[in-house]
Amino acid sequence: MKHFVPIRLRVERNVVTRVVRALKGKGSLAVRVGQQVAPDEILGSGAIASGFRILNLSTLLSVPPREVEKYLIRQLNQRIYRGELLAFKKGWLLFGKKVVTSPTDGVLDFLNTKTGELKISFLSKKADLPAGVYGIVEDVDTERGQVIIRTLVSKIYGMFGSGRSRDGILHILGKKDSLVSKEEIQTKYDGQILVGGSLFFKDTISACISQGVSGIIVGGSNAEDYKGMAGGRLVFPKKLDNDIGIGVVICEGFGSIPIGDDIFEVLSEYEGKFVFIDGNKALISLPSFSSASLMKIKNTKLPPLPGHELGEFGGYSMGTQELKIGLKVRIVGNSCLGEQGKVVSIDDSLTLLPSGVKDYLVMVETSRRKLQVPVANLEMIG
Repeated sequence: MKHFVPIRLRVERNVVTRVVRALKGKGSLAVRVGQQVAPDEILGSGAIASGFRILNLSTLLSVPPREVEKYLIRQLNQRIYRGELLAFKKGWLLFGKKVVTSPTDGVLDFLNTKTGELKISFLSKKADLPAGVYGIVEDVDTERGQVIIRTLVSKIYGMFGSGRSRDGILHILGKKDSLVSKEEIQTKYDGQILVGGSLFFKDTISACISQGVSGIIVGGSNAEDYKGMAGGRLVFPKKLDNDIGIGVVICEGFGSIPIGDDIFEVLSEYEGKFVFIDGNKALISLPSFSSASLMKIKNTKLPPLPGHELGEFGGYSMGTQELKIGLKVRIVGNSCLGEQGKVVSIDDSLTLLPSGVKDYLVMVETSRRKLQVPVANLEMIG
């Protein structure tokens, strides 16, 4: 008897696609349509504000808030540099003299005469936009500060996720089945995309956001934690726009589940390399780091719109295929959720399962054991 199982595409190698690169803050672009670019080539530069500092001058000068302004040496909206004189109050002989210098470079932005607090906005910083990929520029949008590049990537399709598209250097925190605690998240991971084994705890995700981590790639997630990231929902409308300040892609499902071998092996190849993550599409794009990819990019023309659309969860569904011995499968039900292996045998007769349902059992050989699994609990890895 023939048995058919669904096919899910989880890893797609060497696909010519488009990526969008966008300036951070207002700025200008310095590329043209048709231009060939390399990863370290600068497409343009923007200016981003990097925060502010509040000084309570009333306290520092020991004067009422309404009198602070008359002791300011600099005027509002004026630039000041760290260490320069900001405010000064004369004293009697050696007593009562107060000197306040600026703790940072910035602009005197606002003085609250009710509280005596002065806001110093940090000076904008120049932020260059590297291409990040080998490719051909297809479009330049100067108003939005965006560049569309045709490039070659390998794609990983997760089960679900959250967050807008981001990019960063990929860093693998540990083994594919490790649990990641908040103590492991450090300042040096600012702007990086972290691969974190089988589960990120809720407070770990919060620590990642606080440290400026761009994205998280993980095997599983607690359902309640995921609902918190996804606006309280487990099922989305087709248009996805959730964002909590970080991109998250969950590769396997709910619970503590190791990242599958097929995905983890590909991610390991990109340790320390620049990648893209789109949580709302549950998509990870890994750019080719070989200049030889330009040949394929040049010879491939893309349609005006993408050829496929992602489903609500789980990447591309590719229909079904007959289950045969030797095929690589993934277990999608029972306590072995997420394990992968090869089919070594298929029963010829039905077996009554504990649930009261009858189904054909399949012997699946994983890297560490053999498991008997109902046909209904399998999917083929495309």
